Amino acid sequence: MDQPIEQLGQLKQWFNSLPQKERLMVSVTGLLIIITLFYLILWEPVHIGLQAERQKQQSQNEVLLWMQEAAAEVKTLRASGSRGTIRDKNKPTTLVIEQTINNAGLKSSVSKIESSGNNGARVTLNDASFNQILVWLNTLATHNGIQVVSANIERANKPGRANARLSFERP
Repeated sequence: MDQPIEQLGQLKQWFNSLPQKERLMVSVTGLLIIITLFYLILWEPVHIGLQAERQKQQSQNEVLLWMQEAAAEVKTLRASGSRGTIRDKNKPTTLVIEQTINNAGLKSSVSKIESSGNNGARVTLNDASFNQILVWLNTLATHNGIQVVSANIERANKPGRANARLSFERP
């Protein structure tokens, strides 16, 4: 234990024996070494760890947002499948299609609904949820007896979204 104290005393004696300018240079160099070690040993690892945690949190927030959107879509799809069905064949095809579009949550995506013939209709959807379109078409066919005669469905700019031009007929 005496040895480190002796070495420290010798180091202090050596430092005091240096000229003033050299003592200043040694002091500044020592301070720079201490600052560099502080940065490399403490600051940088903590900073990198915080950045990684922020990125992980952002990723988890994105997943949460996606899950919330998916849950809302599931609720909409369930609601469209569980509501009372329209089985009145005397109602115009366009009216039945409008009611089922509202139930399926696709109203905001409709750009055009028009009649074609006695029991036909044409519908244009823009940027609609592809899954909701499929559920809606199934509802029309199984509960209302309205069949798709022709369909042109294209991928929209966003994932899971589609643009569709559909023609229907009720036999």
